[in-house]
Amino acid sequence: MLKYVKFSELPVVDQDRAVRFYTEKVGFRIAQDSAYKEGWRWIELEVPGARTHILFTQQQPGMPADTPRLVFVADDVDATYRELVDKGVEFVTAPSEAPWSPGQRFAQFRDSEGNNIVITSQPR
Repeated sequence: MLKYVKFSELPVVDQDRAVRFYTEKVGFRIAQDSAYKEGWRWIELEVPGARTHILFTQQQPGMPADTPRLVFVADDVDATYRELVDKGVEFVTAPSEAPWSPGQRFAQFRDSEGNNIVITSQPR
């Protein structure tokens, strides 16, 4: 029986820059950082309170940036938004009601690598 997702891949160009962004601004922890292949490391980040990790993969040229790469659930989207803005995260969409689900809130930001990341509340 399947239990949980071990990791979700997130394409990045610069691993060190992405590690700084996700640890210093978003509050993730490094779960694993080890040699992998020439010029690239196996880096998994731990999301506090979650079992699923984030694995950095090499971003390929021409990958679409407008599609959300990750969607995180927050207890309070507005409070999370304010906390991340205070840490220097730049949002492209301020918290608002999700047009696809009345009563659900969401916000979007771009990470250090240009990925579109969504924060959302649980649907009611």
